[in-house]
Amino acid sequence: MIKNVIYNPRLIQSLKLYSFQEFNINICDGFGLIQLEDKNIAYSKWVSPKRTRSYPFARMYNTYSQSKVITIIPIIKDEGKDGDLDKIGFTTFCWMNLLNIYIILGYYEDAEKSQKKGQISKDKLSEQKFNNNFIKQQIEKIFNYKQSALHWNKNLFENEFINIFNLALNCYKKIENKTGVKIHNQDRLREYLKDIQTDFEEFKNISLKFSQQAINREIQTEHNLEYLVDGCKGVFEIENDLGGIYHLTADEIIIDKQNYIIQESKNSSKKCLPSLDDIQDGLFKLILYSNLDHLYLEDQELQFSCRLKLTGNNIKKEILLSESTESQELEKFIENNIFILTNQEVGIIYKLLLEVKRNKKLNILITNNG
Repeated sequence: MIKNVIYNPRLIQSLKLYSFQEFNINICDGFGLIQLEDKNIAYSKWVSPKRTRSYPFARMYNTYSQSKVITIIPIIKDEGKDGDLDKIGFTTFCWMNLLNIYIILGYYEDAEKSQKKGQISKDKLSEQKFNNNFIKQQIEKIFNYKQSALHWNKNLFENEFINIFNLALNCYKKIENKTGVKIHNQDRLREYLKDIQTDFEEFKNISLKFSQQAINREIQTEHNLEYLVDGCKGVFEIENDLGGIYHLTADEIIIDKQNYIIQESKNSSKKCLPSLDDIQDGLFKLILYSNLDHLYLEDQELQFSCRLKLTGNNIKKEILLSESTESQELEKFIENNIFILTNQEVGIIYKLLLEVKRNKKLNILITNNG
């Protein structure tokens, strides 16, 4: 059960401020602030509806200290017949509802034939551009919207999803005609639309089916960095205070005596710490789980905590950052690694200590990947 999400991010980057009048999603930063009269909204944008493509969670992490947060997601992205084809899934809808983030569904209306090395002879698109006016219309509505993100998102998906999806499909046909780049066959996508048009529950059912297939594939795959994984995947049924039920997965569940640890792991094979984007991505995923009021397994309540595990190259010893970590302990760890840590990495580690002290049920383990 999640009644309320409270989180105080400390590893955030500064947000550039744009006036609503000048805002253009195609040229603005990946995250920032939009100002309309005396009100601000924090925004982030996705370049693909697939969450694993380009760190959208890291960009959302940077906006999560603001009072009203939106995220702009392309409803589908077709990179051409020789590229990827992705569409938004129900799991993304779940994440945003539980974290009180307003979704804006956008669509690409223009693109160019890819001129990248090795792609000139292929059917691949690049430089895809959103319909900016369509996105700004939704942003303006949210500025004046008085109800929760859950209410907005539910209305968006139940009443606007089909129309926006069709707009996206039609635009890709125009892009195909303009560029000469063949896109993916749209027959299956239009059949998918028919299925969910008659019963919107199918959107959830189809999405969850593909999510479960992806989980099964990952479990069966032998990873090159498998030694970094400490536990097994966990599937959660999460209820919010309005009675909504959501199914989400965590990368690792570790049983330590009587404590269940929900863990996200990030690794760098060359540097002492994973990239800032990687760390922010892991922290964002743990926001939700660290705000669970209770955790049950077959009606038995469990003790639990959340942990971000950061593994890097040549790290000497290890440190577990927690609410009880003293500054002297951290200083000793940094002293042990002073010749390999950059100034930026030292700054990140100090901010991570603040992160665990300001947020309940969160620990961060920094250790060697050897």
